[in-house]
Amino acid sequence: MSDRFTAVDEDLVREVTRIVVSEVAPQEMVLFGMNSRAYFRDPAGTLKAAAGDGGGSKESMLGAGGAEVVVLLTPFALAMVQGALSSFIGAFAANLADGSGTAVRTWLGGLFGRGDGEADAETGDALTPDQVEWLREEAYRTLLRAELRETQARLLADALAGAARVRR
Repeated sequence: MSDRFTAVDEDLVREVTRIVVSEVAPQEMVLFGMNSRAYFRDPAGTLKAAAGDGGGSKESMLGAGGAEVVVLLTPFALAMVQGALSSFIGAFAANLADGSGTAVRTWLGGLFGRGDGEADAETGDALTPDQVEWLREEAYRTLLRAELRETQARLLADALAGAARVRR
């Protein structure tokens, strides 16, 4: 795993990604565990294979043939969540009262509806609209760097932003 992504642990990335994938590609949930393990073993290789550059075609990766090409979104969603949350931690860590890893993980989990259900959109357990937009754009840029098509990148980035709790 790249040093760029050391701020967010794999479990949190999986949990948030599961929310996104279940929204935009529920058919991939059957293989989510396998795909996420493959991604964390070799992020670059998994993304390359998902993009169709990994020594085989997209069709062979999915065990399908024919004219229709199906792109697995799970590896891209994992990269998006990992990159966006890592960037978010870097950009907004100064706003956290307790900078410990446990506090950051708990806070991020609360932002995506995880935890004890006590998150409060009025008291800080939620993002401002500007922060959600920043997170959406960071996610979108991460997906474009991973060479996902623009329409799919927009869809995944929007799903991540939609999963976040927003302060009203």
